[in-house]
Parts: sequence; C-alpha cells; structure tokens
Amino acid sequence: MFEFMRKPISLKNPSLYLIPVCVWLTVLTGSIRGQEEQGQKIDFAKNIQPILRASCYSCHGQDAQEGGLRLDNRARALVGGDNGKAIVPGDVDKGLLLTLIKGADEDLGRMPPEGEGTPLTENQITLIENWIAQGASWPDSADIAIASNHWSFQTLEQPELPPVKQQDWIKTPIDQFVLARLEEKGITPSARASRSTLIRRVYLDLLGLLPSAQEVEEYLNDQRIDAYQQMVERALKSPHYGERWGRHWLDLARYADSDGYEKDRARPHAWRYRDWVINSLNADMPFDQFTIAQIAGDMLAEASVSDRVASGFHRNTLHNTEGGTDREEDRVKKTVDRTNTFGTVWLGLTVGCAQCHSHKYDPISHREYYQLYSFFNSINEQDVSAPTLAESASYESQKKQHDQAHEKLVAARVKYEAEQLPAALEKWLEVDANLVYQWRPMDVTAIQGKHAATFKTLEDGSILAEGENVRSDIYTIDGRAQKLTGIRLEVLPDDRLPKKGPGRAENGNFVLTDVKILARKADSEDEFQSLNIGSALADFSQSNWEIAKAINEDLADGWAVSPEIGKRHVAVFQLEEPIALEGGVEFRVILNQQYETGTTHNLGRFRLSHADFDGVLTLEGTPAEVLGAIQAETRNEQQTNTLLSYYKQLDEAYQQLVSAEKEHADKAPAMPGTKAQSVVELATPREAHIHLRGNFLTKGEKVETKGLDVLPEVATEGDSLTRLDLAHWTVSPDNPLTARVTVNRVWQRYFGRGIVETSDDFGVQGAEPTHPLLLDWLAVDFRDNGWSLKKLHRIILNSSVYQQTSAHRKELAETDPENELLARQYRSRVEAEIIRDLALDASGLFVETVGGPSVRPPQPAEYSALTYANSAKWQTSEGDNRYRRGMYTFFQRTSPYPMLMTFDAPDSNVCIAKRSRSNTPLQALTIWNDVVFTECAQNLGRRIVTEVEARGKVENDIQRRIYHAFLTCLARRPTRHEMTIVSKFYQTQLEQLSKDDQGAKEVLGESPVPEAASLAETASWVAVARALLNTDEFITKE
Repeated sequence: MFEFMRKPISLKNPSLYLIPVCVWLTVLTGSIRGQEEQGQKIDFAKNIQPILRASCYSCHGQDAQEGGLRLDNRARALVGGDNGKAIVPGDVDKGLLLTLIKGADEDLGRMPPEGEGTPLTENQITLIENWIAQGASWPDSADIAIASNHWSFQTLEQPELPPVKQQDWIKTPIDQFVLARLEEKGITPSARASRSTLIRRVYLDLLGLLPSAQEVEEYLNDQRIDAYQQMVERALKSPHYGERWGRHWLDLARYADSDGYEKDRARPHAWRYRDWVINSLNADMPFDQFTIAQIAGDMLAEASVSDRVASGFHRNTLHNTEGGTDREEDRVKKTVDRTNTFGTVWLGLTVGCAQCHSHKYDPISHREYYQLYSFFNSINEQDVSAPTLAESASYESQKKQHDQAHEKLVAARVKYEAEQLPAALEKWLEVDANLVYQWRPMDVTAIQGKHAATFKTLEDGSILAEGENVRSDIYTIDGRAQKLTGIRLEVLPDDRLPKKGPGRAENGNFVLTDVKILARKADSEDEFQSLNIGSALADFSQSNWEIAKAINEDLADGWAVSPEIGKRHVAVFQLEEPIALEGGVEFRVILNQQYETGTTHNLGRFRLSHADFDGVLTLEGTPAEVLGAIQAETRNEQQTNTLLSYYKQLDEAYQQLVSAEKEHADKAPAMPGTKAQSVVELATPREAHIHLRGNFLTKGEKVETKGLDVLPEVATEGDSLTRLDLAHWTVSPDNPLTARVTVNRVWQRYFGRGIVETSDDFGVQGAEPTHPLLLDWLAVDFRDNGWSLKKLHRIILNSSVYQQTSAHRKELAETDPENELLARQYRSRVEAEIIRDLALDASGLFVETVGGPSVRPPQPAEYSALTYANSAKWQTSEGDNRYRRGMYTFFQRTSPYPMLMTFDAPDSNVCIAKRSRSNTPLQALTIWNDVVFTECAQNLGRRIVTEVEARGKVENDIQRRIYHAFLTCLARRPTRHEMTIVSKFYQTQLEQLSKDDQGAKEVLGESPVPEAASLAETASWVAVARALLNTDEFITKE
C-alpha cells in the first residue's frame, strides 16, 4: 500500500523535493517595513500570522501538511518538515526557509516556484529575516491546537437508543439502531432465516465447523422459546470457538511458522503463541488484558509464562537470516513492522504512511511516527521455556511421584547417618585410622618428550614444558617409590603460557588422549611392565572430553578443561592392584597428547604425585584437619564433625545410600522442553531518531517516546514512558479508537463489512461509519462491560439483524445495493481454512484436538522444492495430524500451503484486517481434484453407508441416506426436488459402477468397503458425497 514511499518522490521542481512550502506571502504595507526599520518588535499575530493564514495554511495547516511542514502551530513549525528545520529562532543562517525564499541556492531555486505564486519582495524577505532574528516570537494565544474534528478521534460516549415504530422486531439494542435507519429510508427488514440456516450460520461464524446431523435435528425439533439462545450458548462454550476467532486474530498478528526472506527458516516454537491466542479466547480473557499481554506482557510485574508467550505477538515479524544481512537494518525493519502493526490492530490507523514523511491525510507527522516507534525500539528477542498446560500437569504429576520416592531414600540415608555412622566411625578409628594418607611429590628421575620440547623443574616441584611446541607430543616421566597405588596429575596455570594455560594450545587448553603407568623393580634392567588403571577422576572436565576418555585407548578423544582455562585442575589415576616390590619400585608415567584431529594441544605446566594408600584415592588425599582430629587425645565437637564428614567418603554402606540417592535424583523427570518466542525490554533504552525519508542510515533529530498528538496523552507513573504504559493507554477510557476498531472488526466477521468498511483505516481517508451511533454504543458497551468478546458475540448473534435471511431482494438493488443499511443478512463464501475444515468435518476425518505444533497435510509433490535450496522439506504428516484444522497447517512464508492461497489466505508478511476475496476456476478445480477433498469425499461416502443402515426397502434406504447426507453437509433437510435429483444420480452411478469394478475401486481409493454395502454401492455414495462437497452451498454461509 505504501510502496511509493520507499522511493524519493520525483517532482518537476527540485525545491519542492527539499521542502514544499505554500505559495508565499502577499504584499505587506510600507508601515510594516517602517516598523521593522525602527527596530520595533515584530508582532506575529498582527503582522506574520495573517500572511500565513492567507497564503500557507491551505498546504501547511490543520488539514494538510505537505512535505511534513505545518505552519499554524509553533511547535510543529519549529520541528520543520521532512527534510529538516525551516525556522531556527534567533539564527537566520540556519533553517531552509530563508534560503528558499531568497533563492540563495541555485540548485534549490527560489520559492515559491515559478508560475505557482508571486516571489517575495525584498521588504517581505527582510521582515521574515528580522522576525526570525528577533527569536521568531509566537505567542500561545496565536497557536492553532493540534487536534482534529474527524469523527474517530472524538471522545467515546454512549448514545441514547433511537425511537422506532416496529417494537416487536427489537431483540437487542443493535436492532433499534439498524431499524431506525431502515424506517427513516422506508425499508422493511427481511424475514427471519429458517432454523436450519441459523444453526449452520451460527456454527460457521462461531466455530468454523458444521453442526452434526444430530445437533441439527435436535435444534429443528426444539420447541423451547429460547432454543436459539441455548444453541448459541452451546457454540460459545465449544473449544473450537477459540480456534475460529483465533484464526481471525492471527491474520492481524501476521502469524507464520517460518522467518520469511530467502532462507525462510522454520520457527519450531511459533505455535505456542497460537495456542495462547486460542486458549485466551476460549477463556473469554477480557480484551484489555488480551491487549496488554500482547503489547507488553513481558514487562508486567512478575510476568507469568503466559504473559511472556503473549508478548510473542512481536516475534511474528519477518526475520532475515540471509548471508551478509545488516543486523541493525533487520532490527529496524522489525521495529517499523511492530509500530505499523500496532497502529493497524488497535488504532485502526495507517500510521505507516508517516514512516518516510508526514502523513498526507491524517494528522500524524513524520516526527510523531518515530515517537511511537520509540515504544518498540528497545525490544530484544528471547525464547523462553513455555510448557503447555498438559505438559506441566504431566510433569508435576511425575515429579510428585519421584519426590515422594526420593524422600524415602533421603530418610534412609539420614537415619543411617544418625544411628549407625557414629559407631562405624569409632570402629574405624580403632582399627583403620592408620590408613590415612597424603599425596607424595613424585621423585622425578627422568623426563623427556617425543619431539623437541624441553622441561624445567620449578621450585614447587612442577614441570614447565618449553621449547618447540610440536603437535601430538608424548611426555615420559620416570620416578621411584616403595609402593604405588595411584598417580595424581595437577595441571597448573602459568603466565608464560597462552591464556595462562595450563595447556600450550592457543586458547590455553590441552588434550590428554591417553595415560599409561608402567613399573619394574628398582635398579634392575627388567622391561617396564604396563599396569592396569582401574579408575580415573577429575575435579573438572570439558563437555564430551571427560577424564575417563584418557584411559579408554581411543586417541580420537581425551581429557580437556575448556572453558575453565587459567585454573588449577586435578586428575587421579588409581591402579587396579597396588604394586610393592622388595627394594622399591621404579615407575614410568606416559602422558600421550596425540590430538590428531586438531591443532597442537600439549600440556604446558603440570605436577605429578603418587600414593601408597590401599583405600580409595581422592583428589587431595587426607586433609590436614582430619589428620589433626585423628591424632588429638581428646576431640571437641568440631573435630568429631570433621571426622564424620571425612569418614562418610570411606564408609561403604553410607556411600551405597548416597549412590542410590544420586542415581534416583538423576532419573528425575525432565522439565518439558517446549519453548516460546518472546521479547524482553532492554535495561537501557535505545535512542530513537527520525529516519529521514524512512532511511535508517540517515538519522535526523532525536525524538522522545510519546504517542500521537491527535490522541489523548500517554501517561506514566515512572520517570519515562514505556511499552507497558502504551499498552495500558491503548485500552484506557481516554483512547477513543481501540474499542471502536475492535467492535467494528467483530461486526465485519458477521456481516461481511464493518460499520466502518475500511476496518484498517479509521483516518480521514477511511470510510464513514454507516451507523455511527450504533458503533459508539457497541464500543462503550464493550469497554464498560468487562471488554468481554463473548458478550459482544451474544448481543450480535441474538439480534434480529443477524437472524435475517440473506435472500436477495429486488427492491434493495436500487435503494441499498451494498446492503449498508442491513435490510438483509450477508451471504459469503467461508475463508480458505474453513473450506478445508468443513470437508474434513463432513467426512468424519476431522480431528478435534485443540492446539499443538503445526502439521503438514498432503500437498502437491515438489511444491516445496521451490523454496531456497529446497530447504522447506515437506514431510506429510501421518495419523491424526493429517486431518487437523487448517489453522494448524504449517505456514511456510516462501511456499505457503497452496490450497489456502488459492482461496485468498494472506501471506502473513504484514498485518491483514480484511482478507481479499476472489472467484477463480482454480478454486473449483481444487475442491474437485485436490487429494484432501478427494479423500474427504471417499470417507464421507463410507460414512453415509455406515451411519444409515439398510432396512430392506432399497428406495427408502436411498432416501434416508440422502437425507442424512444433506443434514451432515448442509445442515438442512433436502427438498423433494433435491431428493429426486440426487436419488437418480446415485442410481445412475450405481448402474455404471456395478459393471466396472476397476472404476469403482478408483472412485473409492484406498478407503475400505464397509460390510453394509457392496463396492459399487459405496463408490456410488462417494460420487454423491463428492457432488455435495462441490456445491456452492457447502462452502457458503447463507
């Protein structure tokens, strides 16, 4: 709609492009010049304003602001136009006004343009120059307020009900307003529609589904006075109501399941927002809450998961992931889209027309656009954990069971700790306390590397690798001991290493791919024998590079410590069996760093220790405080507790209890992994600037966060305005637009057009309301009665206006051809998704499951191959997911589901308040040939046979089945004429197919033949079903 604004406007005079100014200034009297020459203060109201009013206001006043320049209001005049400031008080060298009227720039020329006004005289130019030099005095009393007398900007007040003559026609206040207009024009309303028409109309409008044959019969036979009202209430309670009206809202929210642009990547969590919409509407969430949650749910105090999911409304924008994308440009485009969408959805204004320049018609300046833009300028995108209610309930149930079982394990450990552990400690102190140990520094007798590395032994006994750092080095270190049970390796940081080590890789890491321990008798010439390492433990391991991988014989992995670089880490390798030889043990430690798949990752600084303790080795050995407590003659409470804490690690029974507790804890039910797209506000807001000509690279002045001047001011209780303030203002009584726009949009769904036909434009260029008093009455009633959408539905559905027949009346063709006065109901084809839903519903294939991830029903082969690099792989859903509602169909922006697009579904790139509607041969061909509709016809044929059993008399059976088929598909009984035609059609098909088994099988497809009928009979009913699904009536709301 606004494509023309993305390009510079070509004008015949370049000065018009830079700053359009009205035809300037008539002749001033000589007395003014005398006044100015005498240095007197120039009176704006007396000397300047009359000139502006006479010559400028028509182009730069309240009704029009060409080039964004307004000269009847001081604040707006000083802001200037689209191309910068025209007047800078006190500075005649700044501002374009003087430059243009003087013709001082040859490229710009002189204003006014030749042939469009009389050039200013020298006296007039001097007067303006001196007025500016004096400070451009402009008293408030001379200001024309920024306001508009346009109807939609006026305060919302509920009008009185108009008097009418035909009182017996009145069912709700709506009727009174409509009937008053009809009586004024001398038009009588249409008769009430038939019961069968009404139940089908209500179900299509509220649910987008068909009433079942049983529901139709029950309603047709219901003789209660309030039978219709009860039928409406049943429909409003259906969970499918939220789906039907949620789809309307998703058009506004520009919902899709992919990013758009070239890559058009899938959005796996987008459906959570869709579910939120459906659930909120089913719960009849007040529309003010519904609004606040979507505009700023993330900013609410203690925002719930639901609130954060709701703010995913802002995440429905396009998202560009193409290579080389300017991220700031993409962010700005999203912010522009959020601003424009807000304006359409809640204000019903084309605010986007002010993105590149001031609005050509509505009182919205270029500056005001970016003031509104500022509310959305500090949004950051964020995904949040958002399990569904069912997932949360399941998780809580499993967690409760797990916690109860875990409490028993904890209780058993605590009981053992209190009742048995102290006695076990005392026994240990008597028998085994002498087995405490400490790590002994390794007495290194030799060290060498595989390559050219050199080694320096430091004062603390650690070893620093220096020299050439060749990939895949192997360090061999020899030492001596009397007895050996294990080795401890400390890897240590050092300022001489990259990133302070402990490794020699560029990032300070290392990869220890393999550790070997060998031994022989001391001072012998025997060969070193390899010892089996029983276990390995470490204080920290890099993800997927655990310490156990250093003893698994696989050189493709090992132990590493990123991102914990620059820190000390410890690993312990305990032998399966201790080794002790007479005369001592000479042992060798081999540290293999053959990291073949990457760059050099050798150790930089390390220290080796050994142990001779037969028990379980720990990273740090027996702590000093434990040794002190053991050796104390009498122990205080602290020492006793220290011993208990230490002994817990040694007590086998206690460790078994701990292990059982840990294993059970590890099996705790996992939190549901479902996420949702959401947003979060920056702690420090971004500055907002005017984007000159809409170009984000050409920033103009900084703007404050603020609403539109033509509307009541947005208030705040804080220091500055926020998106949450805007949300509250949007549904405040001060805002005259939101309630009007919302009820008008609901009205549009029921009557084909809104009371204001341009439901996305309540501005000056929009249509006038056909029933302005009715619109305001409904808006106030909606706002002041809890913002309940279901109440609004009731008052419309229960009105006589809604219940009229849609039958064409010849006398209205001239008096009211567009049915603006509502003397009859509106007849229309249902929307794209509903066409598919009706076919599924009638066939019995329809799956009633509400909510959940998007699905991929059958579509033409290779259709998605047209996407970028065939990235949108369309894997047809199986089982129930094949038959979900159309609104759950995965919507790929670059290759949307073809059947939906054939029937005018929006492309979801921008907010759509009203779908376009076309009639094309391709639509008829789709219903006739598309695999989904063919499958529906096949199943409907079987359904007709199986749900109406044969009773013996063929003709009666045929008629009973036709009757059932009409109730199922059209929610009405067939006429005698229809019964005859369909019966003959069935018998003709039966006669042909009885002679052609292959043809019958092709008609029936893969659908099995029911026991109640033959192949030919079933195939013939499929033909009848196919004919019914292809009638105009089937896809039309009467």
